[in-house]
Amino acid sequence: MTDISRAKATTSLQDRIVLGLVKFFKAEWSGAFLAIVILGISIELATSGRPFFHPSNLMTILNNSAAIGIVAGGMTLVIITAGIDLSVGSVMGMTAALTGYVASFWGFPPYLAIMTGLGIGLAIGAFNGSLVAYFGMPAFIVTLAGLSIWRGTGHLSTGAQATPKLPETFDMFGRYNPFSGLRDAYKEGELSGFWESVGGFIDDNWINFFRTFQMSMLIFIGFFIVLTIIISNTRYGRWVYAIGSNEPGARQAGINTPRYTLLTYMFCSFSAALGALLFLGRAPYAKSDYGQMWELDAIAAVVIGGTSLFGGRGSLWGTFMGVILLKLINNGLTLAQLDTFWQMVVTGLIILVAVGLDIVRQSKNPESVRKLLGAIAAVMAFLALMTPGAIFLRAKIALLEHGAATTLREAGTSLAAGQNARLLSPDEITQLQSAASANLAATLLLLVLVLATAFVVLKTSRLISFGLAAVFIVMILPVSLLGYEITVPFLVLGAAALLGSTYVHAMFAKARMLDVNAR
Repeated sequence: MTDISRAKATTSLQDRIVLGLVKFFKAEWSGAFLAIVILGISIELATSGRPFFHPSNLMTILNNSAAIGIVAGGMTLVIITAGIDLSVGSVMGMTAALTGYVASFWGFPPYLAIMTGLGIGLAIGAFNGSLVAYFGMPAFIVTLAGLSIWRGTGHLSTGAQATPKLPETFDMFGRYNPFSGLRDAYKEGELSGFWESVGGFIDDNWINFFRTFQMSMLIFIGFFIVLTIIISNTRYGRWVYAIGSNEPGARQAGINTPRYTLLTYMFCSFSAALGALLFLGRAPYAKSDYGQMWELDAIAAVVIGGTSLFGGRGSLWGTFMGVILLKLINNGLTLAQLDTFWQMVVTGLIILVAVGLDIVRQSKNPESVRKLLGAIAAVMAFLALMTPGAIFLRAKIALLEHGAATTLREAGTSLAAGQNARLLSPDEITQLQSAASANLAATLLLLVLVLATAFVVLKTSRLISFGLAAVFIVMILPVSLLGYEITVPFLVLGAAALLGSTYVHAMFAKARMLDVNAR
């Protein structure tokens, strides 16, 4: 091969790579998919013991994602129509409580109780949808009111009390393992021939694979497959997108927009009720306080998956990956021993990033993309900061409150119960001082990294971006030595975002040139 032909082949390969990247990033789900891959690989490298990509671990993530994933699937359709449903968490809690209540206290057979719960979900959706579609009330107001109405109704109907242990029938929606029967029959010697071989294979691979195989995962995956087929291949799916893109235009085109809007809200509440059943399949009892803040998680998963809050664009595949990404991050924060409240903070930050991504995608401006990648890197630095920062702040606040309570007591002030609880023993003081001292250096370093990365959002400089990306990578070693291995995935993601930001303008210029040449 001559030098000229070799150069042409190299150029052609580069062009195909650029076009492939452009096509990939045009997909709504691209951001969530890329984050899952990078985060998964980072966790795999950062953790010891069982590999992250072990089949049983992946199935555990799917099982944990199932209930909220079903709710997010219904939410996707509502958001595609440019609507919103803030009541899904309350609907989930109410239907879970009433389903368990009628099964435990009214003597309903389990399957009748299940049908009752699903029917309640449909009825609530019809109520919400009618107010939005036929009475013209804003979806935000209707479902915000529903958030209180349905939660309160669930508490009132059941006295906010937990039910006794639910019948085993509910396990069919959750923890039931479809392979356990074959394994038990094999161990009892009840199988022969082909089925004996199958039972032996299941028994040999029980710990490594089949043990975490549960119905919740199968229902979750099946739900999204069926719903994707419906949305992609039916008139209902096409009209949902049409309503979200341009409702007046859809109405003028002859689409019965109120009817399909009503159906969409009914399906969303039905999904919340089905999600409640999956949750009950893994919970020992039913209670009306289930599903709190699930509306936030569902909306976050949908938006992270690339569905536009402005309607008309989105995919269920993206929502599926958005749910998985949320669970990956939440599991990581749990491993970092951070409070649930920090997970709420992170979920809110992720929503902001996802909305920013949607806005940037619509603008098609390379500078906006560069700034967004810088903002993502800053968020990743903040997530890395949370582990040592939370420990440092918690220790400092506890010592400060102890000092204030001690001063009041020495001044002769009678302390309230809450103030007395702030008083610490000498051992506790020593432990907190040690915790604050041990986490001070990492907190300061990562705080400086957050501020420096935020500067990249405002300042265009490839040199600064490369330098900060190198700092992200270098920081991996000290934070690992200090025992903060869980922050490594966030540092890797931050470095990847910064490196990507340095090539945005070149990528856009190359893509435009190829587009012009293609014409």
